[in-house]
Amino acid sequence: MIRSMTGFGRSEYETPEVTISVEIRALNSKNLELNLRIPYNYRVWEEEVRAAVKPQLLRGKVDINLHIKHHGLAAASELNKEVITAYIQQLGEIAHATPAELLPIATRLPDALQSAETSPDEKQKKEVFGLVNAAIENLVNYQKTEGQAMATDLSNQIENIGQGLHDVDTKKGKRLEQVRSKLQENLKALAIDVDSNRFEQELIFYLEKLDINEEIVRLGQHLSYFREVMENDAIAKGKKLGFIAQEMGREINTIGSKANDAAMQKEIVRMKDALERIKEQLLNVL
Repeated sequence: MIRSMTGFGRSEYETPEVTISVEIRALNSKNLELNLRIPYNYRVWEEEVRAAVKPQLLRGKVDINLHIKHHGLAAASELNKEVITAYIQQLGEIAHATPAELLPIATRLPDALQSAETSPDEKQKKEVFGLVNAAIENLVNYQKTEGQAMATDLSNQIENIGQGLHDVDTKKGKRLEQVRSKLQENLKALAIDVDSNRFEQELIFYLEKLDINEEIVRLGQHLSYFREVMENDAIAKGKKLGFIAQEMGREINTIGSKANDAAMQKEIVRMKDALERIKEQLLNVL
């Protein structure tokens, strides 16, 4: 099954004292890029959150937002003196103002205010990590749903290339006969004596350069391997499919350079168009 790299997942836990929510957004990227936004006093869990996410997402640019909102008495806030002091010091380096003038600005910056209940406990940790896993599950389901549509389109494009390959294969014999006949007619038009044995040897050598049997066989093998990888149970297969698509492109280009036939070139153009669509889709495959 194919999974998309893009998606969204959310989970929430609410009590009269607190509301906790986790949101995960994912976009395509060559490697895994994790960006976490966690309240200041909960950053002690950051590495554990990363460890929980990495085995399940593998690739993509992933933004994880943890929101914790206290209610009632627990919502009372106090000044985070260390953070505010650091803000004032940094602001003083770029602005000519007294600490009293910089204080209103510093108190509006992130983490300047903190909940009076600042120490997360094990119960809350269990709830948070349960929400993280639930959000990941929702994200993965979203990616699988989108991946099904992508798999359908990829299969259609592979079929298009396969049909083009079949048409090229049926035309290749006729093309060689046309080349042979054209060369013989041109020689007759020159009205010169030619050693027939030498001519046949040179003709065979020339026609061998136009032979595309090996390329046709290899491209057919690449198409079969592409389908096989699409259908296997591996989670991350985007990079491997990309490598196969590159090999397919090499064979199609070689066939095109050897085609020397207008009807075959039309099929090559259609095959290249289908391959470009495949490459665009693969940019978003996990």
